[in-house]
Amino acid sequence: MKNRSSSPPLHVHVDENTPVHVHIKKGQKNTPAKCQQKQKQKMKGNTVNARRTVQVKTKAPWMPPGKTSVLESAYKWEGPTHRLEITPPDSEKMLSVLRLSDLSTDEEDAVCCKMNEYEKKIDSLMNTVGTLKNEAKMHKKEHQQQMTKRLLEEQKEELNEVTQELVETEHENTLLRRNIERIMEEKDLTVLQKKYLQREKECLMSKLSEVERDGEAAARQIHALKNTIGRLNIEKHMSSSDINTLTRQKELLLQKLSTFEETNRTLRELLREQHNREDAQKMLEQQGVLLKRLADSDAEKVVSKQKQLFLQNGKAERDQAKTASELSKSMEAVRGHLQAQLRNKEAENNRLTVQIRNLERNEAQHKAEVELIKEQLKELRQKTDHDKEALKKALRAQKERAERSEEYAEQLTVQLAEKDSYVGEALSTLESWRSRYNKVVKDKSDLELEIVTLNSRMADLLEQQTTLEDRMREDRDALVDKLHQQTTETTSFKMENERLKASVVPMEEKLNQAHMEVQQLKNSVRNYEGLIETYKSQVLKTRMEADEVTAKLEKCDKENKTLKDEMNKEIELARKQFQSQLAELEKLPEILRITETQLAKCQDQLQSYEKKNVDLSLIIADLRQRIELQGDKMDVTRERYQSAQEEKKQLTLKVEELERKLETTSAQNIEFLQVIAKREESIHQCQLRLEEKTRECSSLARQLEMAIEDAKRQVEQTRERATSRERAAQSKVLDLETQLSRTKTELNQLRRNKDDVKRRYESRLQDLKDRLEQSESTNRSMQNYVQFLKSSYANVFGESALLGSPGRSRSSP
Repeated sequence: MKNRSSSPPLHVHVDENTPVHVHIKKGQKNTPAKCQQKQKQKMKGNTVNARRTVQVKTKAPWMPPGKTSVLESAYKWEGPTHRLEITPPDSEKMLSVLRLSDLSTDEEDAVCCKMNEYEKKIDSLMNTVGTLKNEAKMHKKEHQQQMTKRLLEEQKEELNEVTQELVETEHENTLLRRNIERIMEEKDLTVLQKKYLQREKECLMSKLSEVERDGEAAARQIHALKNTIGRLNIEKHMSSSDINTLTRQKELLLQKLSTFEETNRTLRELLREQHNREDAQKMLEQQGVLLKRLADSDAEKVVSKQKQLFLQNGKAERDQAKTASELSKSMEAVRGHLQAQLRNKEAENNRLTVQIRNLERNEAQHKAEVELIKEQLKELRQKTDHDKEALKKALRAQKERAERSEEYAEQLTVQLAEKDSYVGEALSTLESWRSRYNKVVKDKSDLELEIVTLNSRMADLLEQQTTLEDRMREDRDALVDKLHQQTTETTSFKMENERLKASVVPMEEKLNQAHMEVQQLKNSVRNYEGLIETYKSQVLKTRMEADEVTAKLEKCDKENKTLKDEMNKEIELARKQFQSQLAELEKLPEILRITETQLAKCQDQLQSYEKKNVDLSLIIADLRQRIELQGDKMDVTRERYQSAQEEKKQLTLKVEELERKLETTSAQNIEFLQVIAKREESIHQCQLRLEEKTRECSSLARQLEMAIEDAKRQVEQTRERATSRERAAQSKVLDLETQLSRTKTELNQLRRNKDDVKRRYESRLQDLKDRLEQSESTNRSMQNYVQFLKSSYANVFGESALLGSPGRSRSSP
């Protein structure tokens, strides 16, 4: 730890809300034992905001800590010169990235509640509209009863209004044409949008391929790093070339990871933009569908109201027929008075004939105008039919799109289930990895304690060596015993070293597994982006409801078709009856030629009415009443024929017939004017209703836009949360990587320290052995020298000295 150089620069990815504390140390050099003690104290101090962890003893079997202590504890990193502390904002606000609680559907439930509230509001609005329509119908009935009384007084005013309304109808036709042209232009725009979306899809596919290539390159670099680390573990010695290769591979790996992250960011941005565009397009399509459905429902309601108006008109005309019958009775009473005045009126007949011709010309003009109006109405109906067909085609296309979207939603649900399983596996792997990491930390603490004990033992040995050098001459036997003890200790140290080497190999394997698990975690974080697509399923529910509404509209169309078929059948029956009556009239003599001309005129009128019935399919009651009136006229003509045969007075018959013609023509003109006025009124009311409904549609569209904006905001919030979680996961991964690198460096330093201790111990043992040999050799030389002295004394002095001086011999030794 003393010889360690300055730490490399740090890159930490942290959420914006999390506070960060950085402590820098300057020029502090401590022993490894003191550093270990400080690290332990800091690890204890870091658990201020966390719960109490489980205390683990070295002798008892180890138990993994709970989840809460890991999640709620702060993140810290410490080096020789730098210190980093990251405290999370709150355990409730910010949890682990891969928790199942993050997949809660609270926000989805809130969105569903809002959608249900909007649906309830729409239902309440529809109910209020229905009540208003019923009230309007009641008001209309009362108004129609009053109008039947005022029709005779307002005929002249209605003729002027007819001309004005014709101008308005022409203006409306021009507006309809412009709207059709706009619709065609919008179709062309949708084709261009499809091409643009295809181009964007191609760009996304290219980006995805680039991301896959970057990922493969990063995997290769990681594999190369693993190979080099394994080779270094086998060799146990690092050369300068190995260090250079490691640094190069680290730089390459960092470059690859940076490129990989940049491509990921660009791809995510493109995906977000594409999702936003698709959501906007879908909402616009839904708005168009709703507007079309509202228009169809309004048209059906208008048709039903027109039917009711025509039925009421039929009743009014029947009442008028009754009044006409009463008038005919009064005319018969006046007939006697007219016969007396015939002679006076013969002179006036010529004048009347001239006036009748003028009236006939006016009638012809009126008929021409009515036919023009009918042709215009036919053209308008044809246009409306074409519009209906186009709308039906669009509805079919939208149904097909909805079916496709449903299939895609089912696929997404399957994918979500698979992703949930992957998330569960990732959580289990995280827990196992955390337990392994705790084991590694505890093993590291044990190794540090063993190193401290070794250092203490080395100090004791040094002291023993000093004492041995002082007591070499006195305690040789004790030295031999100590040597035996030291040999036993060396054997135990060797066994411990072998055990540590065996434990380092699985630790390295665990580190490799941890790298693989980190990569799996990154892949799982990427898979969380798919969770955003679940919110699209809510939009599909609204489409299903729209399909149900379209089915109801189709049922209404079928019912209208059946009603039209029944009306056509009744018209054909009326035609057959009228033709039978005409056959009976052909049998009359030539005297009734005038009546035949009238009947021909009536036939023309009936043909015109039949055309109206074919076009409108709503004036059947009027035709029946008119046919009954003409039958009554035929009976009257028969009675007149009998009276003519009896009286043989053709002049009276001519006068009566002329008067009746005038009355019928005037009544028909009045009826035409009434029908035209009613139709114009109905058209005006329909226009007003259309304006009201357009306003309602605009209000509904605004509400829909507000709902869409709320949904977009919620989606953006969820995306921001996902990005914050991804950042937190990346910061955790970086912290774990830094911790792994720190553990690797510490392990290498421990190995080096062990090797140094071994070398020093072996060198000291050799010195002690050499000193023992030297002491033994000196002892031997001293013994030999003493023996030599003894022998020399014996040879020099001899036995005489020993015999002559026995006292000396006793004292000398």
